[in-house]
Amino acid sequence: MTATIREITPESPELDDVLESIAAAARALGTEVYLVGGFVRDRLLGVAQGKDIDLVSVGMDPMPLLAAVASGFGWHPPERFERFGTAQIRGGTWIVEGVRARAERYDPSTRRPDVRPGTLAEDVWRRDFTVNALCQSVDGDVIDITGQGIADLVAGVLRTPLDPAETFAEDPLRMYRAARFVARLGFALAPGAIEAMRAQAGRTSILSVERVSDEIRRMLIAPHPGAGIAVLREAGLLELVLPELIAGIGIEQGGYHTHDVYGHTVATVDHAPPDLVTRTAALLHDIAKPPTHVVAADGRHTFYDHPQIGAQMAASILTRWRFSNDEINDVSQLVRLHLRPIQYERESFGDTAVRRLIRDAGPLRGRMLDLARADTRASAYPTLEELDELEERMARLDAGGAVSAMADPLTGEELMTMAGRGPGPWVGRAKAAIREAMIEGTIPMGDSARARDWVKTHDAILRGD
Repeated sequence: MTATIREITPESPELDDVLESIAAAARALGTEVYLVGGFVRDRLLGVAQGKDIDLVSVGMDPMPLLAAVASGFGWHPPERFERFGTAQIRGGTWIVEGVRARAERYDPSTRRPDVRPGTLAEDVWRRDFTVNALCQSVDGDVIDITGQGIADLVAGVLRTPLDPAETFAEDPLRMYRAARFVARLGFALAPGAIEAMRAQAGRTSILSVERVSDEIRRMLIAPHPGAGIAVLREAGLLELVLPELIAGIGIEQGGYHTHDVYGHTVATVDHAPPDLVTRTAALLHDIAKPPTHVVAADGRHTFYDHPQIGAQMAASILTRWRFSNDEINDVSQLVRLHLRPIQYERESFGDTAVRRLIRDAGPLRGRMLDLARADTRASAYPTLEELDELEERMARLDAGGAVSAMADPLTGEELMTMAGRGPGPWVGRAKAAIREAMIEGTIPMGDSARARDWVKTHDAILRGD
């Protein structure tokens, strides 16, 4: 994708007010301050801007300026982050972060820089990419110190201000940021960048898992995640963070599949909606195909039980990446379920099978169907009509949450009274049997009287058999 610089459209009054407050405080304090980073880049591109405004002040601590802005809006006073040398204020949806212009020299064994106050030029040259090194004065003038930022913005190129080997060696997280920006902006890396990343890939061992995971998460929800994944692969980083995906390269699948396991996975991620759980499930949905791959006697490629094994592998990978427990559980469940909607056939699926899928998917039903559609689009399946029909049928059978919000028609106390027994594991098994009878349509949903009658004719469950 080629980037074009469009005229800056009138900002919302809220943004105008924030920027004017910054300018007024700078003038009152005599502070030399500039807008920098992604805010300037996206403003010049005319794309949707985030609510983060980054400032750099030259020769002065940014705290007084931020304090003045916060006071004017009635926000909380600025908070200083000593570890990063930054200060920040928050108000409404805005986050304004300031840092004093600085020069840095990195310790080769860590990501911790030796920092000293610097000029605006020194601060700019130490940044990651020329398009992120553009500055804007409080009066609106764009300053392109590297001499490449505007041209690269127009051409859609990610170029490091300094030699890429030096830039990536100083802070290896920039290599993951490169993949993320390719995914977000659709830009291409400048010549020599991939080679430098490949040479410096080993430096990423000094990075914390949390910082790398954060870049992967942000890459996955970007507009072009497959392009970011390709950068990681070409740079030798994918084999470090997700060797399980690399294992799918070259593994054929047959049938409606038009790609190897790796290529199909990347295409599925690109087709999935930009929701972190759904995109992560797309990334990992076939992660167990390499270890389960067998070529049958007739030449077919088989991957028996890969959804269940994949769910276990997904949980392990996401634990490694420090995802939250809820995210791990949701992604693992989607991986476990991903084949079932695709296997749907209107002629062979009865209402019982559909209700069982409703129950098993629970609140993940929409994401499960989104993943199934992405999986289908990444292959050569002839149509998505059956998935549309499945969605409609699930909605009809689950009207009012009859299945997804299914409640036990009999309490444990009622079951114990009927059985003349005390509590024990048998109660849970009895409730599960009753729920299964409702799924099968034998007992109407939530009908306590019919449930009681059914239990009387199936007294084995009261004995705990």
